[in-house]
Parts: sequence; structure tokens; C-alpha cells
Amino acid sequence: MKKEDLIALGIEEEAAKSIMALHGKTVTQLNAQVATAEGERDQFKEQLETNQSELNTLKESAKDNEELTKQLAEFQVKMDTVKTETETKLLSQQKDFAIQSALKEANALDATIVLGLLDKDTIKVSDDGVHGLKEQLDGLKESKSFLFEQAEVTKETTPAIVAPGNPTGGAGGGKSIVQKIQERLGE
Repeated sequence: MKKEDLIALGIEEEAAKSIMALHGKTVTQLNAQVATAEGERDQFKEQLETNQSELNTLKESAKDNEELTKQLAEFQVKMDTVKTETETKLLSQQKDFAIQSALKEANALDATIVLGLLDKDTIKVSDDGVHGLKEQLDGLKESKSFLFEQAEVTKETTPAIVAPGNPTGGAGGGKSIVQKIQERLGE
């Protein structure tokens, strides 16, 4: 989003500057969360690699010792379990960040409530983006529109107001339906 895009939509320049400042705060906050998550991910990966290399060294030195070999095999299973759990948590965290970012872009008023209404199992995150979220958000915007910021009414979307007593828009000779009925009844 650029300030020029907002101005092109008819928003005054001062308002566009304010909107961009607020958007910048949101982006900065999300970038900080992503950086923290990436730092934790890198730390876990480094720790797993270190543990795996130590385990491989111990396996080499314990070839002749059957008891130690058995313990190392058990430790290897535990390491693999921890690695799988860590990768699952990281993917889940990445998915949550992507969904929260998409909710901000969809103008959700309370991302926590909207997130609770989503079926996260059907949402997939890939390098191409978030898949399966748009359909759910469109459904929520229809059924629970109060959870999303509504577009302001502009002159283009302002309804035409017809004067009372003129439901035909002037095509009835200037008389209302009630007046026409009265004439027919002879009143």
C-alpha cells in the first residue's frame, strides 16, 4: 500500500499520511514478531544440529559396547521426536503469523475473535501465500460483517432518496398510490 494509492481512491493527502503512519506501525510490529520467530527457529535448528553431531560421535565411539549402543538408539529416537515437534511448532507459528497478517489486511476489528471462528486445518501456507483463508473470510464477512471494518459511504454509494408520496419516481402523474386509490374509489 502506498500513499499515492490512497490519494487515487479519493482520500485527502493528510488523511493518507495518517493512514500510512498507522499502517507502518502495524507492519513494524509484524516484522518484529517474524524476526523473533526466525531467531528462535535458527536457534532450535542450530541446537538440533549440535546434538545430532554429538550423537553421531558417541555412536562411533560406542560400536563395541552393546548397552551404550542401545542407549544411543533410544536417544536418537528422542532426538527425532524433539526435531519433529520443533518443526511442527515452527510451521504452526509461521501459519499463525501469516493468518494474522491476512486478517489485518482484511480489516478484521478483532483478529482473535475472527481467528477463533476459522478452521485452521483447511488453511495452508506456502511460498505462494495463504490458501483457503479467503473463502472463509468471505463467508464471515457475509454472516458476521460486524467483525470487519466497513467501507465508508461515499457519494457514489449514497442511495437516491425519493420524496415521500412519490414511490414511482415521478412516473405516476405526481400522485401517490394512496391518492390514486382514493380517486378510483370516488373519494
